Amino acid sequence: MAGADVGGGDRRGHKKKKGRPKRRTSIRIDMTPMVDVAFLLLTFFMLTTVFRRPQTLEIKLPPSSTNVQVSASNLLIIRVDEDHRVFQSTGLGKPDAVEFSELGNFFRTKAAEDPNTIILVKLDRKSKYHYMVDIIDELNLAKLSRYSVATLSDVEKEELAKIQ
Repeated sequence: MAGADVGGGDRRGHKKKKGRPKRRTSIRIDMTPMVDVAFLLLTFFMLTTVFRRPQTLEIKLPPSSTNVQVSASNLLIIRVDEDHRVFQSTGLGKPDAVEFSELGNFFRTKAAEDPNTIILVKLDRKSKYHYMVDIIDELNLAKLSRYSVATLSDVEKEELAKIQ
């Protein structure tokens, strides 16, 4: 593994000459075992590592020129303001506050009443992204596949600010 090279032959019978410096010993370290262990660890971690598949949310976007007419009685609007309060309204009705934890049960009852309900999720630009993801997850669990995502307008923000 490691060795020390002390130099020339045997000088037992000779006297040292004055003024000559002492010879330095050179040390040679064998790096082969360390390289073997490094590659062994590298292959071990490469073979035992489990790669997770990325969790993605698939969103199907319609063409930009699509314009669809929807009756107001068949439209459910879910609004999330910047304070993360959730409101629901049917059609053009007045928004009512809903607890975020009750949203799953609310969607299931709506799906049982009318499975063709179209949901419009409107979020404030300052609200957290995970609220949108959680709402879409609840919609998928309730088997409601007809939904759209939009941002809140300034008029809607003012209307929601009045509701306590």
